[in-house]
Amino acid sequence: MDFTDVQLISAAYEDLNYKRLPLGDIVAQSGTGSRVQMGAVSMQTTLLATPIPSAGPPVPSAGPPVARPARSSRNIPAGVLAGAGTVLLPVAMCLPWYRNASGGGSLSAWGGYWFVIAGMLLLFLAGACLALSALTGRPLRGAALHFITGLAFAVTITVVIALFIVRPGGNITTAAAFGGYVGLAAINTIKGAAILMTIHARRVTGGPARA
Repeated sequence: MDFTDVQLISAAYEDLNYKRLPLGDIVAQSGTGSRVQMGAVSMQTTLLATPIPSAGPPVPSAGPPVARPARSSRNIPAGVLAGAGTVLLPVAMCLPWYRNASGGGSLSAWGGYWFVIAGMLLLFLAGACLALSALTGRPLRGAALHFITGLAFAVTITVVIALFIVRPGGNITTAAAFGGYVGLAAINTIKGAAILMTIHARRVTGGPARA
């Protein structure tokens, strides 16, 4: 075997080693790796873009505004009556209730019977509450109206007794003056307002007014 044969054998051996890993395979493997890398990047982008639901409870959406009940105008006349009677009542107490039958001096309600004064002061407070509740749109109902109506009737009876049946100083020497009639008008005004509100409350509830 000469030197030329050795070179031929060596060239053939190198050619066989080179063909074991073709260049095309290397290029294909490189392209496959690039596609794998691009797929991984695309998957990461998809995961980042996907919104993660919050663990907290869902926030309820604000609903439409709740309509407030309109104030009834039927109690306004009763409130005006109660207010007028409440204002007139202390004025009437300062007017002359009794006069001397022989033409002498006069006496106001403050100089009369204590139970009449106490009843009228209590009715003044009740009438103020009645007027304010009606005019502000929150009328009294049930037991409160019954109490004011009963109180007005009781005060009316005591005033009638003090003016016409048993007057201070005796019925012969003392006569009723115009202040007592103004006081009765104020009391009956408050009483009428309470009765009107009671009737309206029964119409609204469809039966007897409840507390």
